[in-house]
Amino acid sequence: KEHSMSCSDLPEYDIEIYQGDDKTLKFRYKSANVPVDITSYVIKLECSISELEKTAVIADQITNIGEFSFVYVPADTLATTSRRVKYEVVFYPTGLTGTKETKFAGSIYITPERVA
Repeated sequence: KEHSMSCSDLPEYDIEIYQGDDKTLKFRYKSANVPVDITSYVIKLECSISELEKTAVIADQITNIGEFSFVYVPADTLATTSRRVKYEVVFYPTGLTGTKETKFAGSIYITPERVA
């Protein structure tokens, strides 16, 4: 019998991106409070807006164990009219053909640039 977690069991993180800004979201994956080597992992941020979907950049796992990041450039947010988008971060520990584990979720808030 497979146990599936409900979405409410996932840690939730809300993210704010200013529209048209560069933004790097950094995370460190830990298990039992110890960073995990994610060398072979594919990590994706999935959501309903294709421009905001990203594949993580995996940091050097010798110097930054468990660290990964999603990099946004201005073009990713300039065209969107959405202000809040739900997302999930999913891990594929053995690559995209292997099992998929949803690790955390939340909302991305896109804040319009203030016009002076």
